[in-house]
Amino acid sequence: MNKYKIFNFILGVVLIGTIFSCSEEKSIYETGPKVISMVEKDDSNEIEIVVDPARQNKVELQAEVDQISAYGIVVGVEPNSTLVDEYNEKQQTNYLALPPSSYNIDVAEFIFPKYTNLSSHVNISFTSGDMQNGVKYLLPIQMTVVSGDENASINTNKDVIYLIVSKLPPPKLIHLKDVELTTEIGPGKKNWFAAYATNSEGGHTFTVEEAAEQSHMMDFALVRHGSNIKLHPSIIGWQHGGDYQRYIWPYTIGFEKLTMITNMNRLYPTSMFEEIQTTEDIVEKIVELTATGYNFPVADRMTSHNLQSQITGDSRVLIQGWGPRIGQNNHYSFLLIKEVTPTTDGNYKVVFDIKFTEVDARTEAASTSGQNVVIDNPGYDPSNEIVEYKGVELTTEIGPGKKNWFSAYASPDMVAFTQEEARSKSNMMDFAPVVHSVDEVRLYSAIIGYSHPDYKERVAPYVNGFQRLTYTMLGGRRPGNADETLPEHYDSVTDVSSMNQLVKNYWNTYSYPSANRMNTDKLIKDYVGIMAWGHTIGINNKFGVFIVRDIQPTTNGNYKVVLDIKVPKSNARISNNGSMVTNPDF
Repeated sequence: MNKYKIFNFILGVVLIGTIFSCSEEKSIYETGPKVISMVEKDDSNEIEIVVDPARQNKVELQAEVDQISAYGIVVGVEPNSTLVDEYNEKQQTNYLALPPSSYNIDVAEFIFPKYTNLSSHVNISFTSGDMQNGVKYLLPIQMTVVSGDENASINTNKDVIYLIVSKLPPPKLIHLKDVELTTEIGPGKKNWFAAYATNSEGGHTFTVEEAAEQSHMMDFALVRHGSNIKLHPSIIGWQHGGDYQRYIWPYTIGFEKLTMITNMNRLYPTSMFEEIQTTEDIVEKIVELTATGYNFPVADRMTSHNLQSQITGDSRVLIQGWGPRIGQNNHYSFLLIKEVTPTTDGNYKVVFDIKFTEVDARTEAASTSGQNVVIDNPGYDPSNEIVEYKGVELTTEIGPGKKNWFSAYASPDMVAFTQEEARSKSNMMDFAPVVHSVDEVRLYSAIIGYSHPDYKERVAPYVNGFQRLTYTMLGGRRPGNADETLPEHYDSVTDVSSMNQLVKNYWNTYSYPSANRMNTDKLIKDYVGIMAWGHTIGINNKFGVFIVRDIQPTTNGNYKVVLDIKVPKSNARISNNGSMVTNPDF
C-alpha cells in the first residue's frame, strides 16, 4: 500500500513537471521574439540570373525565422525599384530597374506553418520582355509586412534580395514547312519526326529503320492507334501499356532508347501559329496560355488529339513540350496541321508546319541529372542473335531428378531445372508444364497464381519455396484465326529481326506486345506458341517462340513434354524483371 502511494506521488511530480515544462516551451513559442530574414545563398544577398529567351526562367526565394512560432506567420514581399539608385551608388554600378513586363511574382508571400523555421518559396519567373541585349538590370525583392504573430519582426539588415538580371541573345526560330509523315511502315515510309536530328538527306523525318539509328533523338511518330491517327512519343507504350504498347511497338522495333515529348491537350486556331515569329514569342505565348488554366510546364500527356477527326475547321495548332522529366517542360514547339489524308489499307498521310527554337532541347534534357525522358528500351537487342534449345524435356511430376522448369538465362550450363533447383534461381524461371485439368497440360508462368487466384492451387507445388515469382507471357495457338501459330512460323525465326517480324505478322489481329496471358492453351504435338518478357505485365518487349515436339502421359496422371525453344541470345529476363514480384507465401 505504501509502495502504491509513493509511486503515485512520484508519477504526479513527473506529470506536474512535464506540464510546467510544456507551458514554459509554449510561452517561448507564443510570446518570445522572432526575427525573420531572407535566406541568402552563399552568404550573399545578390543572385545573378541570365534569362534565356527560349525558355521559361525562374528563381525561388525563401525566408527563415530565428525562433519557431506557435502561430502561422505570413510575410508579404514586393519589388522595390526605389532601392535601385541606392544600390548603384553604394556598389558603383549602373544597373537599370528591371521592367515589370519581364517578371512575374507567383504568390508574393512567405508562409511559415506553425513550428517551422523555413518558409514556403516565393517563385519569380522571368521573360526577356522589354529587356535589351547587353544590359544588366536590378530587381530588389523586399519583405514588407508580418502577420500571424505579434512578436515577429523583419530583420532590416536582411530584408532584401537583389536579383541582378541580364538576358542571352535570343536563339533562332526554326520554321519547317510541309513536313510529311505516314502511318505506313516500310522502306521509304517516313513515320518519325525529330526536331534536332537529320536523316542522310538532311531532313527531319525518318523511317523506322532510320529512326532506330538515332532513337535517342526521336520526338514523335504518326501512329495508327486502332481507328485513330495520333502523334506518339516512343516512350508511351513503356509508360502506359495496353493499346499504347500495342500500336507504338511496330514503330519502335530496333530502338535502343525510348524518348518523351509532351502533347498538350489543347487545340488552337491557325492565327496563333502566325503570331509566333521569334523564340521569345514562344515563351510569351506559353505564359499567356498557362494563365488561361492549362498548366503547360507540368503537363505530362503523351498522346495527341485524334488527327483525322479532331483537326477540323480552323482548330489546327498543336503545342508540344520538351523537358528533363515527364511533367516538367521548358521548351516548346508549335505545329500547324495542314493536311490529314487517307492513303491505302487504312493508313494516313499528315502534312504539317512546325516552329521551335534552335536550342537542342532533346540533348539538353538527356544531359540533365535525374532526367527520365530518354530511357533504355528493354526490348532492344544489340546482338540480333537467336539461340535454339532443342529437345528440352520437362515433366509435370515433382521430385528428385524431375525437371519441371525452363529458364533460358538462369545458367550457362542448363535450361531445365527441378523444382528444388529452381528455388535458388526463382527470379530467372520462365515456365513449367502443369496439369491444368484431366488430360490437359499447359505451360504456366510462375506469377500466374499470384495474379489469378483460380490458378494458385495448381501452380503452388511448382513455386513452393520460391522467393520471387516471375512473369512470362505465354501465347495460345489461336486455331482457325488469321494469326494461328504454325510449325512453319517456328522455322521462319532465325534471328531477333525475324522473331520481331513474326510478332508483327500477327499484330493486326492479335497483339503479343500487349498480351498478358500467363499460360498456354492445351499442349499438343506441333503446338507453336509465342513467349515474351516484359518489364510490366502486359507490356512485352522481347519475344521467343517454342514448338511442342512430343507430349506423352507417364505415371499417376503426369506428363512428359519435349520442346524446341528459340530465344534472344542476350538476356531478355534481366532487363524485364520489373514485372517480378515477391512471393507472399515464401
